[in-house]
Amino acid sequence: MNLRTMIRPHARSERGTGAHRRPPNTARRPALYLSVAAAGALMVNVLASGEPAAQADGAQLESVSIAEQLGIQGGGGTDAGSAVIGEDAAHSLGQLAASRAERSAEQTAAAQAQAAADLAEQQRLAAEQAAAEEAARVAAEEAARAAAEEAAAAEAAPAATAPAGSFQDYALAQLGGDANQFSCLESLWGKESGWNPNAQNPTSTAYGIPQFLDSTWAGTGIAKTSDGYRQIDAGLIYIEQRYGSPCSAWGHSQANNWY
Repeated sequence: MNLRTMIRPHARSERGTGAHRRPPNTARRPALYLSVAAAGALMVNVLASGEPAAQADGAQLESVSIAEQLGIQGGGGTDAGSAVIGEDAAHSLGQLAASRAERSAEQTAAAQAQAAADLAEQQRLAAEQAAAEEAARVAAEEAARAAAEEAAAAEAAPAATAPAGSFQDYALAQLGGDANQFSCLESLWGKESGWNPNAQNPTSTAYGIPQFLDSTWAGTGIAKTSDGYRQIDAGLIYIEQRYGSPCSAWGHSQANNWY
């Protein structure tokens, strides 16, 4: 008896019953085929007991070939294989998610570290600027204090003694009795102020016998004063520093109308 002729009528009779057929389940087909192949092989073995040995061997080989054609290797079914694949996929997805989370954490940590470094640098620059401004302020205060102390000391110094109204005599004495240099000085200050210690230029801050501006007074180390003798001291200091002698200062005044 042929195995195929036995199976087909049975299958047609089932289709003719009008029974509801379930939709194919692709995940279970290989297992179903394996069951059919195993049942066929069992039937062949039963029938082979009443047939010649050659026919039984042929039926057994045919059942084996059907299993091979179905791609069934024996052992586990597709459900088990799908479960293994699903587990592997879930494991891979878990590793991918963990790797992304780790990279995100590293990026966040790097961004926070950079922000902290930027803030520290800004604070350092601000501190340096504040320190520089404070140093400049302290230096300015010290310079102003020193100038005030020097001016106060100069103001408190005793005035030079000389015969009243004899500023020229005092100037000649300060020049060491040099009549030639005194002659130039007498002409210079006679032009500037007429040797008047209270002379004031109406269009500037020029004041006193030497007619010094406020900025010029500061350069002599003597504070602006109405004392004619101190004015002569400051005038001679300026001339010495700027021209070297009264005659050089007088020559410059004649050429430029100022000294």
